[in-house]
Amino acid sequence: MTGFGRAARRDRDLDVEVEARSVNHRFLSAKVNLPDGLARHESDIDKLIRTQLTRGSVTVNVTMKSHDDDEALPSLERVKAYHERLESIRKKLKLKGSVGFDTLLQIPQLWNSDNHDSASAEKAWPAIQELASKAISELAAARAKEGKAIEKDVLARLDTIESCAKRIEQRAPAAVDAYQKKLDDRIQAVLSAKGLEVGKPDLVKEIAIYADKIDISEELQRLRTHVGEFRKAVKGDGPVGRKLDFTIQEMVREINTLASKASDGEVSALAVQVKSELEKLKEQAENIE
Repeated sequence: MTGFGRAARRDRDLDVEVEARSVNHRFLSAKVNLPDGLARHESDIDKLIRTQLTRGSVTVNVTMKSHDDDEALPSLERVKAYHERLESIRKKLKLKGSVGFDTLLQIPQLWNSDNHDSASAEKAWPAIQELASKAISELAAARAKEGKAIEKDVLARLDTIESCAKRIEQRAPAAVDAYQKKLDDRIQAVLSAKGLEVGKPDLVKEIAIYADKIDISEELQRLRTHVGEFRKAVKGDGPVGRKLDFTIQEMVREINTLASKASDGEVSALAVQVKSELEKLKEQAENIE
């Protein structure tokens, strides 16, 4: 399920911003990007995510910007580390010349806003934690709002499936009657041409065997049961995405069995319509937590 949340705080010395966003994912996958010096708190942000969300690919980005000119500059140690690394690469590649100061100044990573020492980063951690909680809550609220729209669409599709199931049930006896007439006409035509007659009991037996073979009452009953479970889950509270995935698989199984038994054009067409709705339900279920 998609969503976005943001929280920011601007103080005299420091600006902190937290953005949380999510996209569809079968399970919960969390990625946390923290400023230098706060890597050890990644698990704390991960816990905040998991207390409010159970599904989706979630990314939380935390940025800090100091108003202190000295702190905004890269530290001597940082510049030295970059220089030594580039010199090492130059020597391994056997390149002439040396890495100049101008070259170092053009490295974007040297100037990124995550350039903070551990002490200042730790000092800002309580504010970051609070902002992260707010951003994730805003993300969860956005997903809940989207969920309401999805619920409306899902319930409408369930109505369509139930309507198709009812029409299939009404059509099923007519399919047997049509087969009976077709079989009777064909047999009578063949036997009449040879001057023979067929006993009524034989026809009744043949039709009974056919009626049992194409009986779809059990499949329809199970399909309705699964629709009811799906509807109940959607209207309920708590995470239901995985349960819906399973229920859709069961509904697909029933409609496929039903379609394989169908020998009537109208029943087959209705089964195809149900399959189409189930495919759309499957797509929507991926958006449901």
